[in-house]
Amino acid sequence: MGIRGLTGWIRWVALKTLKAPDWKLYKNKRIGIDILGFIYKAKANNVNPIKYIAQLIAQCRKYNMIPIPIFDGKVPDEKKDTIRLRSETRKRSDKKRQQLMIDIENESMSEEQRKILMKEVNLLTMSSIYVTTEERDEVKKLLYAAGVLFMNANGEADNVLAYMARKGQLDAVMTNDMDLLARGVNNLLVPKGLAAIGDNNEWVSYNLTSILKEAGINYSQFLDMCVLMGSDYTNHKLSLRFIESYNVIKYKGNLQHFLKIMNVKDTSCYEKALNILKGVYDNIEELLNEKQLIKWDLWTKGDKDSFKTEQFYLEELRSEQLKDMDDYDYKLLYHSDILTV
Repeated sequence: MGIRGLTGWIRWVALKTLKAPDWKLYKNKRIGIDILGFIYKAKANNVNPIKYIAQLIAQCRKYNMIPIPIFDGKVPDEKKDTIRLRSETRKRSDKKRQQLMIDIENESMSEEQRKILMKEVNLLTMSSIYVTTEERDEVKKLLYAAGVLFMNANGEADNVLAYMARKGQLDAVMTNDMDLLARGVNNLLVPKGLAAIGDNNEWVSYNLTSILKEAGINYSQFLDMCVLMGSDYTNHKLSLRFIESYNVIKYKGNLQHFLKIMNVKDTSCYEKALNILKGVYDNIEELLNEKQLIKWDLWTKGDKDSFKTEQFYLEELRSEQLKDMDDYDYKLLYHSDILTV
């Protein structure tokens, strides 16, 4: 949803609630993974996504956690303009990056000038990253071969992760997206970079209950504040910075009261944003197709035939893309999570 300033607000008002995860607490727990964000992060850091995701899954197995990756599906109509603008930005960034790479080869350029250009190239590379359908499919083949149950959302993965977390079907969510807190996910596990699970200096545990208690507001107020801070669904509409939003909602009434004072006539987009965060529109039959629902139902019942593993494909990856993977981690990778349910 892209709530602006949410991370800054949390660090401003509830910094002491942010802690390193106690991984032992997640033993035999179901951990949803916003998988596309991790693939993007790998590509942005010039790391092979297959290698990175394989390592992530092996580390989950090391701590006896049950990973459940969710893939994004079709972009919702409300975000098509936002996605289009991002696509156009990526194209411009990539074109500029290519020109800078040519400029860097200029022999008359000083070393200092070359360093400045390389820094700009790296920033442009980050903004022009795109994950192809083929790359997604390769990661899915890896997960299938490793016996990991993954789900394909009809729309955004965030909607499925939030729905399942609210229903108690997930115990925590691994993500790079703080917006899931606003959607009611109580436990987020967020990496700072390409962090290894167990490296507590590189992971942060966000607990919504603790954050709201420290901030002195309830969940309803938190939602009002998030919507007032602005999101993809309220583009070009009135919004406030996080400090102002917090003070308005905590001390001067709810969102509707503020909008009335500001003489905002059309409040429909704000109401829609609130309903999206609350999950009002979420229906499991619409979030996941019938095939995915059947797979999930069989898996939760412990049906060992609900999906298969393919050790031969893992061995093929071992000889190619995973040849540098530690032997112990590789052995952890081949394991069907159906046996741990």
